[in-house]
Amino acid sequence: MNFAFRRKRFLAGLESPVLLMAGGLLARNYPANVFPFRADGNFLYFFQRPEPGSAAFFDPADGKVTLFLTERTVADALWHGAMEPFAEVKARQGVDAVLAVEELEQQIAALAKGRQVRSLAVADPKATARARAITGEALDFDDPKWVGDGALLERIAKLRLHKDADELAEMRRLVPITREAHLLAMQHSKPGVTEQFLAGQVAGAFARGGCTAAYNTILSVRGEVLHNNEHRNTLRQGDIVLLDAGAESVDTGYCNDVTRDWPVGGAFTPEGRDVYELVLQSEVDAIAAVKPGVRYRDLHLRAARVLAEGLVKLGLLVGDADGLVESGAHAIFFPHGLGHQLGLDVHDLEAFGDRIHYPGGRTRSTQFGTQYLRMDMDLEEGMTFTIEPGLYFVPAILHSPELRERFKTQVNWTAAQKFLAMNGGRGFGGIRIEDDVVCTKSGVEVLTASIPKTRAEIESIAGSAS
Repeated sequence: MNFAFRRKRFLAGLESPVLLMAGGLLARNYPANVFPFRADGNFLYFFQRPEPGSAAFFDPADGKVTLFLTERTVADALWHGAMEPFAEVKARQGVDAVLAVEELEQQIAALAKGRQVRSLAVADPKATARARAITGEALDFDDPKWVGDGALLERIAKLRLHKDADELAEMRRLVPITREAHLLAMQHSKPGVTEQFLAGQVAGAFARGGCTAAYNTILSVRGEVLHNNEHRNTLRQGDIVLLDAGAESVDTGYCNDVTRDWPVGGAFTPEGRDVYELVLQSEVDAIAAVKPGVRYRDLHLRAARVLAEGLVKLGLLVGDADGLVESGAHAIFFPHGLGHQLGLDVHDLEAFGDRIHYPGGRTRSTQFGTQYLRMDMDLEEGMTFTIEPGLYFVPAILHSPELRERFKTQVNWTAAQKFLAMNGGRGFGGIRIEDDVVCTKSGVEVLTASIPKTRAEIESIAGSAS
């Protein structure tokens, strides 16, 4: 990664100085017991292996970058080991100066020379509060409207949205590690095995590959819960396991995001087979349509129409596909968007909000389900993102009086209800198939194509461990 070149490009587009915060260590339950450190994605983009608590000042007036690090103390060396001296960091990072972050306020005041300094909110509330006090900006990480100045967000997004060869190589490097995690979970999926055991197989694969999880691993036989991080169930014959997991490089922050599903015991039920094949058809069709100039919202609607047409054939929806998608009836079973940007963060640049992901005055739909479409961009070469259609049988949705009334003639509620009674009353759950893709000059590359997903492949792997 050419971090110096990235910083140079960033500086070339700035009108005022910028202060970026890496974020610091966050306590798990008492101050000295902390979560593993992960620098803010924007800081990671410009610096190699950032330290906790660091900050950086970008000055367009002279083109210089000053890095701020914590002072090196004997106490720190005792508990955590000797840290790299400032002079060595300066040479390795290729910055113009390295100063003590303990003096950040005074040093920024001297460097800024009365100019307005811009900054960004980060996940660490203390770091955000410090940036807010220095810049006078109303920064708030929890509200995309206040993450930072709009022009600054757009400047960083312009750099990060298009992945270069080094970035793509890093994402490809992680795929075998993510693949191993998914294969191990598939192989060990037998009746009587716990979700927690499978989650341990995933975590072990990441650790052996020198990685961490890009996000809290979603692994459950209750796949209708979209972000199900609890691993409390024991697998039964007839269950469908949904695993949504991806490796993240501990050095660079780049990551994968992949979802696969498979039957416990090695073979889908007839209903599971039909739903799986339909979701796979939708995913493959959407991927094939990726190319520069295509609007991502159109990909979402394309996938929704394939699903709607299939659901009509399965007797779960009533009507023609176009009409069902126009009314939003498809969202009873496909209640989320097709995917999101991917790169340094698993939902890349999502903290920047719809200013980036709904450009040119585009706005989110207010329609049930479609309102969760995370982006509505025209695809360009170098953009990396996920394609992840799914079908789910969610009790809260299928029991909703308001939705039953709204779609009373378009949904076969009786047929849908039967899916909630499957697997001994546990319910069918849900199926989602997700791959990471990059928009190329001529079309698309599926970065995660090596991870099995045809029904024949996963049925042969599921439960095969000795």
